[in-house]
This record gives sequence, C-alpha cells and structure tokens, in this order.
Amino acid sequence: MWTELQALTLGKSLLGLVKKADPKAEAQVTVWQTHRAHTRFARSEITTAGENDDLSVSLSVQRGLRSASAQANQTDPRALEHLVARTLGNARLAPELPETMPVLGPVKVTRNQLHDPAMAKLDAKARAEGIVAALGPSKERDLLTAGFLEVYDGLVARLSSEGLSVSAPFTDSNFSVTARTKDGTGSGWNALSTRRRAELDFEKVGRLAAQKAIASARPKTIEPGRYTVVLEPAAVGDLFEFFAQSLDRRSVDEGRSCFVGKLGQRVINERLTLRSNPQTTPMLPFDGEGLPLAPRTWVNRGVLESLAVSRYWAQHKQLAPTGGYDGYEVDPGDATRDQLLQGVKRGVLITRLWYTNLVDPQSLLITGLTRDGTFLIEDGAVTSPVRNFRLNQSVLEALSKVDAVSADRESPGASAWKLPALRTHEFLLASQSDAI
Repeated sequence: MWTELQALTLGKSLLGLVKKADPKAEAQVTVWQTHRAHTRFARSEITTAGENDDLSVSLSVQRGLRSASAQANQTDPRALEHLVARTLGNARLAPELPETMPVLGPVKVTRNQLHDPAMAKLDAKARAEGIVAALGPSKERDLLTAGFLEVYDGLVARLSSEGLSVSAPFTDSNFSVTARTKDGTGSGWNALSTRRRAELDFEKVGRLAAQKAIASARPKTIEPGRYTVVLEPAAVGDLFEFFAQSLDRRSVDEGRSCFVGKLGQRVINERLTLRSNPQTTPMLPFDGEGLPLAPRTWVNRGVLESLAVSRYWAQHKQLAPTGGYDGYEVDPGDATRDQLLQGVKRGVLITRLWYTNLVDPQSLLITGLTRDGTFLIEDGAVTSPVRNFRLNQSVLEALSKVDAVSADRESPGASAWKLPALRTHEFLLASQSDAI
C-alpha cells in the first residue's frame, strides 16, 4: 500500500504535467488505491478466495466551460503524459456546460479515523477462520449456507491546480450470510458492514441467519393488506436510503421533490432524527470534489431542517454549499426489540426488503419485496412465519406513522450508516410473493 504522501506526490506531479501542457487549464486529480480481499462460500463450504490491488488515477480538466475526465491505472511517466494529453484533447472538443464550476482551492478538513490496522491484517487464514465460525450454527441445524466477505484497505487523495490537497486512509468490510432449510421453505439472512475488526462478529452474523432460516420454514399464507409492521434495521435502511436521496435543494426549488414547501416543517414522526457527522458516522470527511463535510442534522425530531446544496446551486441561489454526504445515522430510540412487538394485536415482522424501486418521487412511493424472514405478530409475540409480500408504500407515510424506535442500531448495508429497528402502522403489503 502507498502512503498518503506518495499518493499526494503523484497527484502533484500529474498537476504539474497539466500546467506544462496547458497553463490556462484547471485540473483536479483523484488517486484511489485499494487492496481488496474476498472469501465466498456456498452450500456450507468455502468456494473461492482472492486478493487484488487496484490503483486508479482520475484526471479532470477544465478550459472555461469545457471539461473532460479520464483515468488510468498506470503511473509511469509515459502513461501519465498520455493521460494528460488525452484529457486535454477531449476537453477542447467538449461542448460548453453552463453549470461547470471551478475546481476547489485549499480547504480545511477535520480528519477522522477510518483506518483500522487490525482490519487491514485480516488475511486469508483469518477470513477462513471467521467464516468457519459463521457456518457453525447452520451446520448444527443441517442448513445450507452461502455468503460473501469483502475486506478493504485503501486510501483516497484529491488535489487541484488551485491548491486543494486532502487525503484519507480507510479500511472497510462487508459480510453477509444467507441460510436455507434443505426443504427450500425457510430462508434467513444477516449482514454487517464495519471498518473495525473488533466489530466484525462472524459467529453472530451466522447465528442470526441460521435462527431466521429455522424460524421461517414452512410459512403460512395471510391476506395482503395494511399492517402494523416491525422493520428490522436492514429494512429501515431501504426506506431511509430513498429518503436521503431526496434531500436535494435543487429538486425542491424546481418543484420535483416530495419536500416542496416543507423545509422547516414536520415531515416524519417526531421520534426520528437523521444526521450526518464524519466524526461519529464512519464516512470520508470530504466529498467527491474535495469539499469538507461538516456535521449536519437533516431532520430534527421529525422536522426537515436541511437539504443538500451543490456548489452550482449554491452559487445560483446565493446559498452555502453543503457537500455530498454518503453516511447517515438515525438517532436511537428507547425501545428494546421485544418492546417493538408489545401491543401489536396482529402485524408483521420484516427482516429486510429486496429489489426496492422508486415509483413516484413526489410522494416517495416505493415498491419491493420482503425477503429472508417474514413473520406474523399476534398479541405482542412472533407466532409463525408467513409468505413474502410485494409492498407498495410511501416512505414518508411509513416514517410518519412510526411510534417506537429501538435503542440498538446496526450497519447491515454500509459501514457509514447506523440504523435502528422501528415500528410503524398501515404499511401496505399489497400482494403475495412466492419468493423465499
């Protein structure tokens, strides 16, 4: 692995080549280097494992309102000269784009800790040992288990011809387990994403997936309709992903958003607060342009407080740009998982959603499927597995009708997300699905 100094030195040399070839051009360089290791398993045994090192050098140049980008994975002098020539040539031929913004100059970034040496040292032997631990609960129950583990050790650096120079090393991991009963009627799933080795609990992920598989076997059929539902963190993540993607000031100002006229108003239940903070949510402290990311509260106790503003739209509307965030956390509540079930006369527990898609951006209506563990709740207790459903549900309506939020949080899909489980009402499970 390169050091941050080596990545920044490469970026500066590439900027020097641009300056020499075209003194009037503005340029930005992004250097990504990643060591990626993976182990795959299926039918309860490891099937493949591998490692690769990837280096990507991206160059963007601007000549007035004309711009172009290109990238390379070689860093010898001839390759860099060719990258500069190719990018400048394309920029001269590109049409003018009126929304082109100048590259950033020097910025001050508050660094955070995204790199864990212990995670970087998770070699093939250690990965295999972890997966063996994850497979144990399924083997005890004679289940068929499959899954995937990815581990990353990398760094990113961004520089510009105007003096921008930011960088960050990072580690990351994604681990998921799907367990199936041999009769094909039960399926359980669990996943964890984390940047820290100490949090990567292989056995727990495997155990929860196995428990779901056993519990979901031979599901019964219940009628479609509107239900009180308890959504586990993975399902909550799907809802908030669509919600976060809609937090855009321009689409609001242009009348294309579900949040038109709602800034400063309550848009979801007061139990819900959505934040982004690089110091508490493990995300890069700068965005794709190099703009520093400050702590930001998007929704405070249900009230929409902030929208994302691009640099162009900030200039157009005389606002302050926010930068582009990719990490979010929902504040924890005060309920245990068992308390989420209490008081539910007849409802449904949903482990996760699958193949969700946006139907209507102005109402934030989505569709998708439940999967890998859907259960009937009766009189405050989970009583039986049920067949999966297709859902058609407004995210805003679902989050507005929340009346309980768990105190614990998980990161099932991305390490830069922290999500609780929650309970909501009148959730439309529109039709049955034969998917397991």
